[in-house]
Amino acid sequence: MSCSANKLRLQKRSHRIVMAISMQAISGAVQARDIERQLHYVVTVEARQTWKRSDPKTGEEWSKATTTQRYEITTRLKSDGQLQVRNLEDLDRNTRFEAKIIFLARRAKKEFEASGHPFQLPRTPEEKAALSNRMQEDISACKGDQRCNSDVTMRYASIFAALEYPAALEEDTVPGTYLYFLPFHGCAEQSRVTLEMQIDGVRFNKDVDRLVPFSEHHSADSIDSSDGLALCDHFGATIDTQDSTRSMYLDNVFIPRPVGATIHTENGHTSTQQEPQPVPSAVVDWLAATLRHAASSGSVTTTLPLPLSLNGNSTWLGLWQGAAKVSFQWSFTEVAPVATR
Repeated sequence: MSCSANKLRLQKRSHRIVMAISMQAISGAVQARDIERQLHYVVTVEARQTWKRSDPKTGEEWSKATTTQRYEITTRLKSDGQLQVRNLEDLDRNTRFEAKIIFLARRAKKEFEASGHPFQLPRTPEEKAALSNRMQEDISACKGDQRCNSDVTMRYASIFAALEYPAALEEDTVPGTYLYFLPFHGCAEQSRVTLEMQIDGVRFNKDVDRLVPFSEHHSADSIDSSDGLALCDHFGATIDTQDSTRSMYLDNVFIPRPVGATIHTENGHTSTQQEPQPVPSAVVDWLAATLRHAASSGSVTTTLPLPLSLNGNSTWLGLWQGAAKVSFQWSFTEVAPVATR
């Protein structure tokens, strides 16, 4: 049965499997003979924003905000060097979904065969139930280790993908043009995020039942922040070897959220706390859209509207207006692998 004929069935029966698989779950496909590329980008943001809210009972509240931010990210991804027929990061959702199903199914077959065992998919309800139980046992054996959990999820998701689409195991009869670049264990990584934000204004204070001045200052200088995963685990890329102008397809642009100080002063009281600092969602969305399909290196500057609060507090009603000037430089170029012991 052709891939196109199976598309609707795949969407209905396999959607949760593929959506649950992040790029770090696919990373086990990388071998020692891989091609290595370094992903590097630098982003600077200068923004201003105003806020206004009028209420007949409380009066007019307002604020003015400014911020400067800089993000620098460096990490590496690897390819096994094998040209693939399908784009793992295709711009069309259905085509991308199909490519991931096929990739996972074929890798499951290779992993079983490499271990010296014949590749046999469970067919009966009893065999499938036993496979699910074994997966839960293996996850429990990880004892909460995130990397172990990811590896187990990857292993079994590959098997379930093959169950959903056994026709994917058939070899392609046309030459491929795409290289898949995926996360890998021990990937080099470096990040730094700096941020300064000042907000001043007047708003209604319930404690004194009137309008009072307030100020809010955010600052951070965060080096190699982590959410528990390696930096490269947040990325996946495909290179079209036949496209000389826009060869790169990147699945995501990740900005580690920096932890820094928030100093808030209102009604004569000042509080200071260390907490994750806000990164403008409009900026992150634009970065991701820019690299979704782009040249492997480049630079661009733009101005973005800011309809949401810079401090990330979405509970304030009213009108937010402002703009952010964003400069973006990136590269995804081949490098020599780092020697490992």
